[in-house]
Amino acid sequence: MGSGRVVRKITAFVLPLVLVLGLAPAFPQARPTLKMIWVGWPEAHIVPLVQAAAADASVEVDLERIPFGRLFETLDIRLGARTSTPDVYAVDGPMTASYAVRGHLLPLDDVFTADEKRDWLQACIDQGTFDRKLYSAPVVTSSQLLYYNKTLFQRAGIPFPPADVRQRWTWEQVVEAARKIARPSEGIWGIVLEQTDRPYQILPLAQSKGAAGISPDGLRASGYIDSPAFVEAMTFYQRLFTEWQVSPKGLFEIPQVTELFGTGKLAMLVGELWNLRFLEAYKGLSWGVAPHPYFQGGKVVTPTGSWHIGINPRTERRREAIAFVKAFVSSKENAMLFDLTRRTPCRRSVYRQKAGEFSLAPWRIVLYELANTAVPRPLTPGFREYENILQQALRDIQLGADVKRTLQAAAARIDRELAKYRQ
Repeated sequence: MGSGRVVRKITAFVLPLVLVLGLAPAFPQARPTLKMIWVGWPEAHIVPLVQAAAADASVEVDLERIPFGRLFETLDIRLGARTSTPDVYAVDGPMTASYAVRGHLLPLDDVFTADEKRDWLQACIDQGTFDRKLYSAPVVTSSQLLYYNKTLFQRAGIPFPPADVRQRWTWEQVVEAARKIARPSEGIWGIVLEQTDRPYQILPLAQSKGAAGISPDGLRASGYIDSPAFVEAMTFYQRLFTEWQVSPKGLFEIPQVTELFGTGKLAMLVGELWNLRFLEAYKGLSWGVAPHPYFQGGKVVTPTGSWHIGINPRTERRREAIAFVKAFVSSKENAMLFDLTRRTPCRRSVYRQKAGEFSLAPWRIVLYELANTAVPRPLTPGFREYENILQQALRDIQLGADVKRTLQAAAARIDRELAKYRQ
């Protein structure tokens, strides 16, 4: 297959539109064209992948890259119109149930063989499954590490957190170290959770204490996010900002968090693997990584989940869409995606194929977490509503609001929003 050529167009409200074309034979026969919506990854990260999958599937792809902040609204409008396009589109893993229940995803159980499914990490399969059916095909996943500043630890005379998952620090140990290091008046902080107001990042605190984020049917938050265990975990979360003053309030943008750690003003950062690359820009920084913390006496839980791809069931190019999606999530393309982006693969075969790279210390931790401690975000058809309401509650708690009353109010609001999904 040819590598294709790329034609770019610009619109006022989206990132560049990229038309990916296969090379034509001497007497060209038009290949079918698929309309694809993807999140606004850098062009160098997504275009080569789409080109490769399009060539393997013998199709052309009109790729529209939508900034993350506009993606969900755009998809709601386009899919809500119940038209045949986009043919394929990016699915944030926890949105699978929401799209499926509204009839926006083609079931994929018959598309992939049992062997192909077994090659995916179980957490990836779980995030793409609703009502026991696979609706979105996993592309990449995620995990978290505890990054620490060696210089700040050494100045305080504190031993580094161990890299051994069997000796991982508890949250109690994290706070003890953070309180010894933090000097808020000098702009030195002890600990920051990277996505400090997002359920993705914060739910594992509650889950470590045995709390659940939502009811088993995904339709009720009351009794779950306002349970005693959840309240206890969120009280701990609040004390990071208020009583202990080891975390700065109002730091909600990920690049600002990375900069705080990179410039030597933060002792510990619980964050994504992309920091392994981002922190290379800070040449004078001495840092290490350790496993995600847990509460003493509690369960070890780590966040996971990321981007999947789905097929519009109303597409007029179903056969071509299936062929493209199978190529896009294949082991070959999943390995290519890792090479392009360093994002965490969903395919077990990629980890075997690149065993040398994944034998390095950070990845050894991550592979253990993905196999043993990773828990996807709650499975609910109303995930957007759930996330938005809980996110605002987390911001309020961070700023000092009464924890129990705030969570009770959030649970009641979520229940009202989820009522429309009850049959």
